[in-house]
Amino acid sequence: MRKIWFSSWQKMWNGQIHRRQNALVYSQRFTPAETFEPRAVMSAVSVSQSGAMALHQHSQTAISTRIVNGTQTSDYPAVGLIGESGYHFCTGTLIAPQYVLTAAHCAEGVGNTSGTFTVGGRSYQTERVYVHPNYNRNAIGSDSANDIAIYKLSQPVIGITPMDIFRGIPQVGQLLTLVGFGGGGNGTTGTNGDFGIKRVGTTPIDQVTRTLIHWDFDNNTEANTAPGDSGGPAFVTINGVKYIAGVTSGGDSPNASIGDHSFDTRVDAYADWITNIAGVTGSGTDGGTVLPTLSIVATDAAAAETTVSQTANTGTYTISRTGSTTSALVVSLSYSGSATSASDYSSLPTQVTIPAGQSSVTLTVGPVDDSLSEPSESVIATLQSSSAYNFDSRRTSATVTIADNDRVLPTISLQATDSVAAETRVGQTVNRGQYQITRTGSTTSSLTVYYTVSGSATNGSDYVRLGDSITIPAGRKSVTFSVNPVDDALAEGTENVVLTLASHSNYSVNATRESATVMIQDNDLANRTNDNFADRVQLTGSSVTAISDNRAATSEAGEPNPAEISGSKSVWFTWTAPSSGRFTISTSGSSFDTTLGVYTGGSVTALRLVAQNDDADYFGGILTSEVTINAVAGTQYQIQVNGYKNASGNIALQLNSAATSFAANRPTVTRRETVQIDSAFQTYSDLARRL
Repeated sequence: MRKIWFSSWQKMWNGQIHRRQNALVYSQRFTPAETFEPRAVMSAVSVSQSGAMALHQHSQTAISTRIVNGTQTSDYPAVGLIGESGYHFCTGTLIAPQYVLTAAHCAEGVGNTSGTFTVGGRSYQTERVYVHPNYNRNAIGSDSANDIAIYKLSQPVIGITPMDIFRGIPQVGQLLTLVGFGGGGNGTTGTNGDFGIKRVGTTPIDQVTRTLIHWDFDNNTEANTAPGDSGGPAFVTINGVKYIAGVTSGGDSPNASIGDHSFDTRVDAYADWITNIAGVTGSGTDGGTVLPTLSIVATDAAAAETTVSQTANTGTYTISRTGSTTSALVVSLSYSGSATSASDYSSLPTQVTIPAGQSSVTLTVGPVDDSLSEPSESVIATLQSSSAYNFDSRRTSATVTIADNDRVLPTISLQATDSVAAETRVGQTVNRGQYQITRTGSTTSSLTVYYTVSGSATNGSDYVRLGDSITIPAGRKSVTFSVNPVDDALAEGTENVVLTLASHSNYSVNATRESATVMIQDNDLANRTNDNFADRVQLTGSSVTAISDNRAATSEAGEPNPAEISGSKSVWFTWTAPSSGRFTISTSGSSFDTTLGVYTGGSVTALRLVAQNDDADYFGGILTSEVTINAVAGTQYQIQVNGYKNASGNIALQLNSAATSFAANRPTVTRRETVQIDSAFQTYSDLARRL
């Protein structure tokens, strides 16, 4: 696991480290109880100059402060010592006469006017310290650390040429030149703590992530950073010119010997932030050359497909630059958007040259006329980074929209207008499901719509086979078709049919209405599924419909006769009340003359009657049963459905929350035994007393 080391220089002269505890504790670079190890650039050489730095162990990564395997150098005059109030602890690089680039962990806690930069034998005080606003000291070593900062000096540095920052993308294998004032040493033994001497070394890039450059210290032919090198530059050389590509951030271990993994903050990832603060690149001793600022706008943002006989309708981008026009300027671009290059528009160049003497250039978007009916599409041109220019942050990209000239396709939607179907026997009313497909737009012609069929029900055996298409006739906006269940003898439970619209060139599909489901309820039960009390079917919720069958049911020893009417075809259900209140239980919809009983109790021989009923309305011809009970939340109720004198058939048991009025328990006169109990009452005298 990686140790995080927060590197900070303390003044180190004659091998003595002087800790200024109050300032350092305040800056959170380390605490008094901590121990410190120097860290800088390492390879087969080390980098250090005239200050000293100390590391503070924080979590699991080492923040670098030295160059190992580096050689002492008097070159790189723009590289100097970073410190605070006379104490030096990091490295920094002059990027403009008054601006110094360094690491955020070096500048953290440094007061705006207490920072120092020592270069060319002279020390400069800061006017302001800029730490990146998203700096996260706990994320050092990750792309979210944003370990970068800028010192603004109170006066310009005289006689030293600032270094340019690199705006390109670093590449794996590219050689880095590491410079810093960290401890020297070699790869075998690691840093030797020889801080304060400027050293230089080289190492190749092993990995590039979003905001970091990484390398592994593999052998003594390479260099590495060590304590004291933090904030120092990692240069890349382009056409003989060195640019700052990285800012030393950290590594795996404070020792920085072979096997160490180190990382720098990518400068190009923060080029805009640097430019917004420093404003110049520092390419000359006269105070720095101001780079041109580029912007791009869509001067004609509306393009369209056109036929051969029509006037072309192109779109136009204009790329402009500020500053001198003495030389030509090559601009890099990338393209995105919903339109496709070469098929929706003619391919555009990734590099455009603004000629010498011109401050702008135009770029034309030429739509390709195709036969596809498409919505309007976009082409987004985006300026790409370069060391040759800056961006106008408000105008780094522009959009041209291409309108289609092909007919507007109808949009197809699907819904299940009857989503519940059921198996039915001969003599019963057919219960089909139904789909409806609707189109938008013109109805002049017929339109064939294609679909796929899926679901748990089997096409052709659980329901009459559905094909893969249907035609909406001319003159009509929609078409309906049915799901016809096939009555079989299998106990299958409820199954579903899922219809999904298929894509086609003749229409577009409404993504929110592209599929629909029809449920097919079964009318079969496995033999004696819930015949016995122990096998009763569980009902759940406050609104339930259960489909059952008592044709194969038998009587069970000790079971009661609902409404005191004999029958040997009873089946059982159980229900736990989810809340207290009045609930109606009914066999309405069943195919035979039923009786109904509701009980409490845990066994068939220990049941306590709650309510029972024979006919819901004998004189009205309703021979199914109905009761209303005052349920108590959490109480388990046992429900028995029997057939009047062994009647049998399909059962539809319905349970619903009842109205608070007593209307549902109206007195009814039954046809049979005088002991018949209506609704929720044991006897008519009970009913009379309640009324």
